[in-house]
Amino acid sequence: MITIHAIGGYSQIGKNMTAVQWKDEIVILDCGFWMEKVISFENGSASELELSELYRLGIVADDKEFRRKYGNMVKAIIPSHAHLDHVGAIPAMASNYRGAPVIGTPFTIEVLNSLMKDKGKKIKNKLVKLNAGSSYQVSKNILVEFVYATHSTLQTVMIALHTPDGIVLYANDWKFDEYPSLGRRTDYDALRKLTPVKVLISDTTRIGRESKTHSESIVKDMLRDVLLWTENKENLVLITTYASHIARVNMIVDFAHEMKRQPLVLGRSLANYIDAAENCGLVDISGKAKVCGWKHQIVKELKRAMKNRGNYLLIVTGNQGEPNAVLSRMATHEFPFEFRKDDQVIFCSEVIPAPINMANRAYIEKNLKNQSVRIFKDIHVSGHASREDHRDLINILKPKHYVPTHGGINKIAKAVELAMEMGYDLGKNVHILQDGQKLEIK
Repeated sequence: MITIHAIGGYSQIGKNMTAVQWKDEIVILDCGFWMEKVISFENGSASELELSELYRLGIVADDKEFRRKYGNMVKAIIPSHAHLDHVGAIPAMASNYRGAPVIGTPFTIEVLNSLMKDKGKKIKNKLVKLNAGSSYQVSKNILVEFVYATHSTLQTVMIALHTPDGIVLYANDWKFDEYPSLGRRTDYDALRKLTPVKVLISDTTRIGRESKTHSESIVKDMLRDVLLWTENKENLVLITTYASHIARVNMIVDFAHEMKRQPLVLGRSLANYIDAAENCGLVDISGKAKVCGWKHQIVKELKRAMKNRGNYLLIVTGNQGEPNAVLSRMATHEFPFEFRKDDQVIFCSEVIPAPINMANRAYIEKNLKNQSVRIFKDIHVSGHASREDHRDLINILKPKHYVPTHGGINKIAKAVELAMEMGYDLGKNVHILQDGQKLEIK
């Protein structure tokens, strides 16, 4: 019998944490932050908080009851990729599962190391780097296999757990992209070889979009239109995007050189993700751009850019309007910088539809407009699968059971609706779970 423990991520988008059990052997999949709560936290530095505070603020999944009953059965903690809603809680929570190694792709492990390096600490659990396409025996009866998946950060994987009762495939954040700007396509051949798939656990972030998610290559064309065909020779050009989207940052740096501008990458989270990617040999952004993570470095470079703004392209943190990010501190003059009329600010992102994000973005956009800045929004395609991508994944795998995750009840309901359209029956082989519930599949 396979048991699925829905610890976190089944009642909201975030704090992902699922446990898969076969007899007395358990593997935890993902262990992340609820980013909406992180952003709401006034200091914005949740990684500095003690675990008791993370629980109190609702930033991490409440695993206390699960840990009391099953903690000594946990054989491994396996994050699917390096986004904080999937790995952010590992530094605080992993030590509660003593003896359980943390297994991730090299980039994911390097990001975890960067998070700990900033705090001057190390994760006590053993860290194991496993490449996509490789397998690892985590216990007597459970083998983990990493299947490469395209997403908006590097070295994302779908996690296949091979058990005596069949395969559990955990696909929490992925897309089908035939033309990724960095890295490869999702490994369709490996997916087709996974037979039989007893349970598919898959995210629902964009399952309500009745389409296919477009390729990241489209962003390149969108950026080209804005950057190369807009009158901006004497003005500052600033782009803000997700720090973890290294492929996009790399693309923007290349555009800067094409425009004969010097790229400046400013922000601690950007510096951390770039450092992790370069440690794995995946990019060489610091060889092509000035990368600054600390305040004194950022202030120095902003002063230079302000004097010769037509010579620079700035890539900064703050695409959601986060108060502590570089863009917000520039716009409010906390950093010594003055925007001028017709300077360009490009949001290479979309607004994450949470009230705090929407409020922060509205505030910073109003602030920038009051300074006569030109704003370009929604230069972005998602890293998440849409409805028709989910249909294709289910058709490839033909799982016996389907469990949607990574969404509130409305998104999970959309996933159930699709599965029923494809012949699944609610309560029989498609299942709705909420945080704290478990599912036994005999």
